[in-house]
Amino acid sequence: MPDYDFSQADAAIIDSQINTARVFRDVLIRLGFRRVELFDQVKAAAGLLGATVPDLVLVDADGEDSEAFRFIRSLRNEPSVSNPFAGIIVTTWAPTPALLTRVTNAGGDDLLMKPVSPKQVRDRIISLIESRKGFVVTADYTGPDRRKSPREGAQVPVLDAPNTLRLKATGQWTQSGARMLLNEAIATVTTQKRLRASIQVAFLVEFALDGLARPSPDRMSVDHVGRIGGFLDDLLRRLGDDGDHAPVEAVARAIKTLADKVRTAAETGPVSADDRDQLQALSRALMQAVDPDRPLEAMTREVSSAVAGYRIRLEQIAQAKAAAASALPASTAAAPGEVINDSSVPPPPSPPAAAGTALAAG
Repeated sequence: MPDYDFSQADAAIIDSQINTARVFRDVLIRLGFRRVELFDQVKAAAGLLGATVPDLVLVDADGEDSEAFRFIRSLRNEPSVSNPFAGIIVTTWAPTPALLTRVTNAGGDDLLMKPVSPKQVRDRIISLIESRKGFVVTADYTGPDRRKSPREGAQVPVLDAPNTLRLKATGQWTQSGARMLLNEAIATVTTQKRLRASIQVAFLVEFALDGLARPSPDRMSVDHVGRIGGFLDDLLRRLGDDGDHAPVEAVARAIKTLADKVRTAAETGPVSADDRDQLQALSRALMQAVDPDRPLEAMTREVSSAVAGYRIRLEQIAQAKAAAASALPASTAAAPGEVINDSSVPPPPSPPAAAGTALAAG
């Protein structure tokens, strides 16, 4: 192992199996970590989501897996977290492709299968120091770049996130220097989150407009409008003291009010043209307010392109389902109203994380 010095590094282990947690702790202590905290459940580690984030977190995914992934997402995305770039290794006794996907989508750095040897733990830590991926930011994700290779036309900036574990292990750590790096990176994330949220809202609105105009608005369009509020809430809580955000706040709140009105109206009939037009105009105004230096025409063009691409994906999935259903033997064909649970048929996709540049961060 390279000559790394962990005497200033801190770690936390979240694992309901105390014996396993102690094995990890012993390995980290032998490596020379200054402090290693043990937590037997995620809730007990809630204090880590503030000003005491360690450089490395090992979290078990087997006991309270939903809580574990909620914790990771909170650490990566909550504005109040002092170091959202901490190294995160998820541990498990039963690795599966689905679990790996969850780790990746939550913002974890790595998945480590138990039982582990000291060498395996060391190797993963070295990987975090020497070859950690850059971070990307979308409307609902912050974390290591999930792309296996760059995508054609990808424009999402990759952030060289501060790696306090590396800084400490290589002797480059100073309290003031690290704090400056963290503050600058967090400010970048905040700016990107605002932009991605505004583009995501415009995407959801643009997708829903056709369905909302029907005599009986389709459920998918209504559901998309229902997602708008969550992105607006996240945007609003990221309006800090780094500028005059009154226009952004005003437009965001107006969209939220109108989106609630549109959802209510859609339950009983078509949404009025005036409300649909206003919702579209406000969503575009939000993009312009968040990013006034970028031409609105370019942003709306990217949103429209993303919506068109998303509709093609939905159509492809519908065709795949129809083909799979027609290929079933007559004895297994579904009766009217019966749902076939066929794992060969892919589920409907989630909408893109955001239109335009954010699409490349998947």
